[in-house]
Amino acid sequence: MPVELLLLLCLVVIFLVPIFFEVNVGLVAFTVAFIVGTLALDLTAREVLSGFPSNMFLMLVGITLLLAIAHQNGTVDWVVSQLVRLARGRLALLPWVLFFTALVTATMGPGAAPVLFVIGVGMVSRYGLNPLLVAAMIIHGTQAGAYSPIAPYGLVIAELASADGMTYSAVLLYSGVVGFHVVLATAVFFLLGGARLVGVHVNDLGVDTDSMPEMEKITLHQSLTLLGFLGLVLGLLLFQINIGFLAMTIALFLLLIGERENRQTAVDNVAWSIVLVIAGVLTYVNLLQEAGATNWLAAQANTLGSPLAVGLILCFIVSIVTGVASTMGTIGILVPLSAPFVLAGDLQATGLLTAMSVSAAVSDISPFSTWGAMFLAAASQVLDRQQVLKAQLQYTIYMVAIMPVIAWLIFVVPGW
Repeated sequence: MPVELLLLLCLVVIFLVPIFFEVNVGLVAFTVAFIVGTLALDLTAREVLSGFPSNMFLMLVGITLLLAIAHQNGTVDWVVSQLVRLARGRLALLPWVLFFTALVTATMGPGAAPVLFVIGVGMVSRYGLNPLLVAAMIIHGTQAGAYSPIAPYGLVIAELASADGMTYSAVLLYSGVVGFHVVLATAVFFLLGGARLVGVHVNDLGVDTDSMPEMEKITLHQSLTLLGFLGLVLGLLLFQINIGFLAMTIALFLLLIGERENRQTAVDNVAWSIVLVIAGVLTYVNLLQEAGATNWLAAQANTLGSPLAVGLILCFIVSIVTGVASTMGTIGILVPLSAPFVLAGDLQATGLLTAMSVSAAVSDISPFSTWGAMFLAAASQVLDRQQVLKAQLQYTIYMVAIMPVIAWLIFVVPGW
């Protein structure tokens, strides 16, 4: 058996064992990574751990610590109240406020998803919105905007395409991804209960938006917390400061000026079980990628012969990989995988890259991908972690099974 196939089968095992034995996925992933890495790949423990996602670890700990502080001092409740007033109390508008805010901010750079997750979870806990709907609207909005010509994904694709000698339209790619996600968000809105929100006002839930004086007056600590989140976004957008270290620095400042008895509670509320899950899975995925299993899987597609069939397989590959890894990492293999077929004249560059971009983006709601993991960490502050994780996994399975086919039919088959 090829070692690449063995690694892929072990990835399946990593997700099956927790289902039957109710054990943390991260623990299983770390164990399998050590056993397979040392026995099958002849690596040392240090080499296996070289794939530990230190940046993701810092990001999750820093962001969830900041979220815990924001929940403790009432900042989340205050922001949610202001957005509800902005929407004039109409619940149906709230998911769309999240979607278009995510879309616009992501178009200009890394986006404001970490802050929107805090706001979205506040809406879920206060008004009973479907957490999966909130996650989908924020993540699909973020992923749609992320392919803009001036956003990180768009810039990476342009750089890789230029290096591989590919010519494509960055504007058409961005327009195609945004259009696809707007339609997808509309469908998701109705499928996940958005129709039940139409015509519902927060007053119908027993909440009077005009009689909440405690929410109108913002405290000094809440103001500083909001400034902290603003600094987080600006530091990421303007100065590309590491989001994990920046979040920890802001959180430390807020803890030092806050009440002493809340400091340990905030640290205890960091989503440590989520950190273990993400760190373990991504450590194994890195091992899988370094061993060439992803490239091996793509190479098997070449044996199919039909360029259109290869295009469909490539869409599925990037969608699956994004579901268990960072989207940026998937973008790194998106162009190299498609280049041979484009340069040979078998497939059109813009259409194939757009279809693969959509396929990679739709599965980022997975709890093992970047934004999905961050939403799960935020949601675990106020919701049942296991239920949210299960819902995210189910949603991801549907996305991976259906969306690559639709994207392929729209963007690849017509030969655009």
